[in-house]
Amino acid sequence: MYGVSGIPHARFGGYISEVGGMGSGSMYNYYLPHYNTLNALDSPLSIDISMDLSTRSTVDIQADVEVTSNITTTNNKLIFLLSYKYNDDYTCAVVAYHEVNFNLTTVGQTETFTHSFTYDPDWIVPDLRGVVLVQTFSGNLMILQAATCGVDGLFPMFSSNVQSGPPELGVQFYNESYPSTGITSYEWDFDGDGTWDSTEENPYFLYDAPGSYDVILRISDGIDQATTTAEDFITVTSTSNIIGDLSGVWTETYSPYTITDNVNIKDEATLEIGPNVEVRINNSSKMTVEGTLLVAGDERGNVLFTTDNNWKGIYFFLSPYDNLLSYATFTNCTESAVDINNSTVTVTNCTFYENSTTTQKGPAINVLNSDDVEISWSKFANNTSTSLAGAISLDNSSPLIERNIIVNNEANFAGAFSLKNTSSPDIINNTIANNLSNWAAFYMFSDSNPNIENCIIISTEEVFINFSCAPIVNYTNLSGGYTGTGNIDVDPLFVNPTAGDGPTYDGLAADWSLQENSPCIDAGNPASPPDPDGTIADMGALYYHQNVSVDEPHAQDILIQNYPNPFVHETTISYSLPAGVTTGSIEIYNIKGELVKQFELNTTSEDQNVTWNGLDEAGNGVANGIYFYKLETDTIERIEKMILMK
Repeated sequence: MYGVSGIPHARFGGYISEVGGMGSGSMYNYYLPHYNTLNALDSPLSIDISMDLSTRSTVDIQADVEVTSNITTTNNKLIFLLSYKYNDDYTCAVVAYHEVNFNLTTVGQTETFTHSFTYDPDWIVPDLRGVVLVQTFSGNLMILQAATCGVDGLFPMFSSNVQSGPPELGVQFYNESYPSTGITSYEWDFDGDGTWDSTEENPYFLYDAPGSYDVILRISDGIDQATTTAEDFITVTSTSNIIGDLSGVWTETYSPYTITDNVNIKDEATLEIGPNVEVRINNSSKMTVEGTLLVAGDERGNVLFTTDNNWKGIYFFLSPYDNLLSYATFTNCTESAVDINNSTVTVTNCTFYENSTTTQKGPAINVLNSDDVEISWSKFANNTSTSLAGAISLDNSSPLIERNIIVNNEANFAGAFSLKNTSSPDIINNTIANNLSNWAAFYMFSDSNPNIENCIIISTEEVFINFSCAPIVNYTNLSGGYTGTGNIDVDPLFVNPTAGDGPTYDGLAADWSLQENSPCIDAGNPASPPDPDGTIADMGALYYHQNVSVDEPHAQDILIQNYPNPFVHETTISYSLPAGVTTGSIEIYNIKGELVKQFELNTTSEDQNVTWNGLDEAGNGVANGIYFYKLETDTIERIEKMILMK
């Protein structure tokens, strides 16, 4: 509308211009006369303005206009403006604009004008201002009247982490009502049935049945109330076509769950998957985890991750939370079944079978820039790669790798592991055998120095190919031998191993436990935690359970177990002791063998159990993962395993 003839250029009332700085350093003396001119004028209009954003989808501005003097200008328009604070240097910027023809001209005429602007959820409500002005678009472009307002009153508003997904859909609601202070009560109806379900400010709710649900929020400041209804705000979908953001609890009731496009667990969201759930990820899709994924199968029912055509794995990306993969099977992935990047993950009692990749990532597990990772009690069999490693690849990562069976995998360079860029994991009590490659079982470079102990490594190729690396190997049975304390090079005498190397042979169906005359029995580091039968640690993932000594006549009378297992908040460890035992303790250790918690036993009580709530001796919560509890008396020692899953 205006031509700018110099800088700065200010315009008052639409028609009075002031151009240039006049060299004085202050424009006050030049602007003041224009202000006084406008202030002395009588406007021909009265405008009352209000702004409402209770729907949270729009900003609604209403202007009630009355003509107070006859209007002689033509081509008049009423203009709606929405302004927003730009930053501390520039007071505001117009973020939305709308105009309509204004045809009132005679004293006494009135009309209500309304317009709705799309609401931006990133806006800070107090920084919004509504503006209405009436201006002639002919002649001198005079503004006849203007009015402005902010938001005033109670406005219930909310958002959520997800709005759709399969059952049980977990929705975290976030109160975003205005004003941000002074609200004294919140009432939520999550399913539009007229019953208030929660009085929390930011509640969490599980939707367990498919359908669409209205969500109602009522707020009060102790004097007034305001209510908003978001119709069909939540949609619980079927489990046959899952896309988008994930949150909630997946159970056997609704299994299988079929993912048809890339999905994401966003930061602060959590997805829990229970026993006997089948997850089918199709169409080269990937599950990205930025929040928390808790896969909690158990001994009675694994969680199965597979595909009808192909899938690209679970990708943990910058997740600072305690993620858990427990009792899960991963198969037929065409990239990395579990890909960990700058994240915290515990993998335990899982099976990785017949996954493949053409990348430099491990087909089963790939770990990048992550030390807070545990991989234990799992099986890796018949996975293949055309590149670095047949099972696990590490890049600038030093996880704990313990009690795993890694067999009959194949890759170009390393049948089992590739380690690069200062990856120095602890590899403890693993069975690594009959893997196939053109080079070795381990491929290591760039100052990657693993600590290998109590393992069995059987390879028809080289065991290690390393460049600028020096693996530390002790108390390990490995082909060709290796310098270190307690190392041997003998047939481990597995019960029923595969007849050859590589995925031609089914490593999952083989029996990799030790025969009773195996030289690996009691050959581990004597300083290691004892095997569950109380004897010196064996080499390999599967210890040989030896008969109880005659010096322990009561050992067969012992019962010790915990329930639930895995557990979230607490677990009860139950035990039975033979007559005559008067003192004892239960000690809880983490997977590194560090004492976490100790209980003294009450041998005189009929209730022979203790409850552990996941806190250490200092009262601090411990991380997700595997823990061992040991029952010990003067004559008895028993060790069992449990899993904490927050």
